[in-house]
Amino acid sequence: MNYHDYDPDCIDPLVPELGGEVRLLVRTAAREGQLVYLHHGELVRLELTAVAGGLEARVPVVEPVLRYAFFLEGRFFGSRGGEGSLPRYDRFFHLLTAPGVPDWAVGRVFYQIFPDRFRNGRPELSPRSGEWSYQGRPIVAKSWDAPPDPQQGAREFYGGDLWGVLEALDYLDDLGAGGLYLTPIFKSPSSHRYDTEDYHRIDPHLGGREAFDALVGGLRRRGMKLVLDGVFNHTGDRFFGFREALENPHSPWREAFTFLPGGQYAAFFGVPTLPKLNYASELVWRYFVTGPGAVVRRWIRAGADGWRLDVAQQIGEGGTDRGNARVLRAIKEAARAEDPAAYVFGELAFDTVPYLRARTLDGAMHYAGFANPLLEWLGGRDGYGHPVRTSAAEVWRTLWDHYAALPLGVRQAMYTLIGSHDVPRPLWRLRGDVEKLKLLFGVLLTFPGAPGLYYGDEIGLDQANPYDEWRGDPMNRGTFPWEPERWNQDVRGWVRRLVRLRRERAELSRGGLLPLAGPAGALAYRRRYRGRELWVLAAPEPVRWRLPRARELVADREVEGELEWQGTLVLEPLEGGGDA
Repeated sequence: MNYHDYDPDCIDPLVPELGGEVRLLVRTAAREGQLVYLHHGELVRLELTAVAGGLEARVPVVEPVLRYAFFLEGRFFGSRGGEGSLPRYDRFFHLLTAPGVPDWAVGRVFYQIFPDRFRNGRPELSPRSGEWSYQGRPIVAKSWDAPPDPQQGAREFYGGDLWGVLEALDYLDDLGAGGLYLTPIFKSPSSHRYDTEDYHRIDPHLGGREAFDALVGGLRRRGMKLVLDGVFNHTGDRFFGFREALENPHSPWREAFTFLPGGQYAAFFGVPTLPKLNYASELVWRYFVTGPGAVVRRWIRAGADGWRLDVAQQIGEGGTDRGNARVLRAIKEAARAEDPAAYVFGELAFDTVPYLRARTLDGAMHYAGFANPLLEWLGGRDGYGHPVRTSAAEVWRTLWDHYAALPLGVRQAMYTLIGSHDVPRPLWRLRGDVEKLKLLFGVLLTFPGAPGLYYGDEIGLDQANPYDEWRGDPMNRGTFPWEPERWNQDVRGWVRRLVRLRRERAELSRGGLLPLAGPAGALAYRRRYRGRELWVLAAPEPVRWRLPRARELVADREVEGELEWQGTLVLEPLEGGGDA
């Protein structure tokens, strides 16, 4: 089988400099062939040189994205495998030049926290019922164990804060998390805080700047990273610039938003409390991106290691996504100006490939190419609650299609996930099936990417609403129960073992992906890095599989011959490295 992926044995250097040279190697049994690549619009063929283990060529890097394929034994080998005719250029390998994805983000395990619902460290900071009004009604302070009320929504506050997150770092360290992704923490009138009032002020009910600085210090001592949620598509309607724009048609802030006839204005999904920013305005650029005190830059200086960009695909000019790629690229560059190792990924709910090939971001939340197909397969419904029927083979085709289409340097930095604050909890979607939840974690933590764990999923946190009442927000934002007797220790122990294995084995954290011939009804794939290989099998129902001698790594036992299995297997072949 031919092999070429984001692997130091195949690409050297992994992140080539524009104007430099890169060595490209394909692992193959062929003894001759050609490299086919684009050079300023011209298709160039270069003879490959035989070396130990394959064929290689050295190529000048003259464009920001190097696009290429291999011609081996009469067939073209591109990102999706072998083809008889010259593939479309979008089926070539795409290698990005420097600056590449920060190395620390590759394969790192993140833990996502919705601050109001995670842990209360300073009860005196908690909002009080009626302390202010939100959307015309007083806010409500809830007891920690009460379920969210959809009628109240973002008016409900449970009192979680950054001091509580700081207290929980030992728990997160024990779990194996290497970074935190916090949903918005800036001053806001709602509990979700996606309607920012002041981007330069950590919400006082979360502990303010003092708690933020303490949290940054605690993370640094543990070698953990911090990613903040950047809500730069829209503000809240209490943001000072929007208030000024409403009250004064001659204000310089007027052009920062898109006002329509009849007193209306462009807003995120038409929600009036979420006015959309207009990136045709120089003031917006200075305030959020380019100015010395710009929001993007300030919080990287303050200790954040990166940004997750909310609704990244919608950011643009004039109430549209016009100029989107330019804005996303500039946000990443602004963060990198403060810290060359800043990691910037986006919420891209659908196809991520066009954005990432345009060198906009370091990665994206991998809904379309990861979470959605897996949850549809195991849960039987799509993200909107519609019944779907799909097979393991169809799921693999979707996973492989998205993976193969991604630029090489981005594949291992995609924020893979099975749950978030925007979608129903995975255990709820699986109707409480703990074994299927463990299977999901098995795939999440053995697949390429930077996997994100949504708080509580690792202990089997569920939703309170009946299954026939399909909804995510706010039911997926229940509080974390801190009494260990309320945790599903089987799930938590499984996640801990997989995270530890991922950190120990570069094949899982950094390796490439290959298909593996497995039994019907199961996902089977290979992870390969620097000549070493692991095999993964994920089977929701019992299957039989004939194996060469191998070590099962989670249970640390040797297996051989015909095996009946249900769940996730992670195998290191000890002999017979071909397809099982």
